[in-house]
Amino acid sequence: MLIYSLIFIFFFEITSIIFTKYKLFIFNEIPKYSFKETNLFDWEEKDENGINWHKKNYKSSHSSRCFDVSYEFNNVGARDVNDYFTNDAKKSIILIGDSFAKGYGVDLDNTFAKIVEKRIGKKVLNFGFSGSDPKTQVEKFINDGSNQNFDELIYFFLPTNDYSSNPKKEEKIDYSEKNFFSGIDLMKIKYGIANFLARFTYSYNFLRSTAYLLDINFDNNYKNLSYFYKNHENIDYTFNYIDKILSYKDVKSYIVIIPIIHDINIYQKYKVNYKNLYWYKEINKLADINNSKIIDLMDFVDFNIKSKYFHSCDGHWNNYGNEFAAISFLKIYRED
Repeated sequence: MLIYSLIFIFFFEITSIIFTKYKLFIFNEIPKYSFKETNLFDWEEKDENGINWHKKNYKSSHSSRCFDVSYEFNNVGARDVNDYFTNDAKKSIILIGDSFAKGYGVDLDNTFAKIVEKRIGKKVLNFGFSGSDPKTQVEKFINDGSNQNFDELIYFFLPTNDYSSNPKKEEKIDYSEKNFFSGIDLMKIKYGIANFLARFTYSYNFLRSTAYLLDINFDNNYKNLSYFYKNHENIDYTFNYIDKILSYKDVKSYIVIIPIIHDINIYQKYKVNYKNLYWYKEINKLADINNSKIIDLMDFVDFNIKSKYFHSCDGHWNNYGNEFAAISFLKIYRED
């Protein structure tokens, strides 16, 4: 049995190499044959106001099994090479958000901000920071971003990350509703096995492609999260901070709503009408009050290539995903 198993594994790997070479799988990633990974977050520190932010005039690298990029932060700590102390208000847009705005795992020229900047010839001030939420974005925006000259604002809203609860109110957290990664130990084991296979075998392309087609990773608990979130109190608390961002300066603004792969999967498979949910109605009210335009990227997703938008080893946008988001945004932007 051992010999037969080894023979099967050998031919399975050879077949997977051939299929990967000719891009016959959904995922056709070349293994690195290494555990090397650079993700020290050495580019982060607390600013003069005690808020986590990027180091000013700093360069670093970030590598994973599916990307290897460099980060550069400018004179105010934004991910950019442009000097933010000198800009024309009529030619500047401020972008506020988390890692999707920052451009996680992609080179600078492939970020949403730079793609938009090049296509419209207007500087985009990138105030995106990984892991930030509306509350910390308000603090950073008012302390630093408000000192910049801009006449338009883009706000990235990521439902899977941005909802938060009022810390002044004690509450018992229901992990079945709020925490998609509640089985942390099992997740670590699963990730460890997947990480090893992805880094050292071509067979992982077959396994991941099969899981994708069969929707094996689907979790019913996710129907109470992200695009399908239902906690009204937390939604109101979160939107209060988004309102502060949008209303702080009287400029034209856009709210870009970002679905992750799980949102897309559930919406495609179960046709859940999230636009009838409380959060979606409230964010539209928020947009109306602040004369903002809603751009829901779910409306632009091509479900036949949904995996193409994201890193194969991570849930963030890859180069294609950033371009998709930028083009989708510009379709609405140019209509105004």
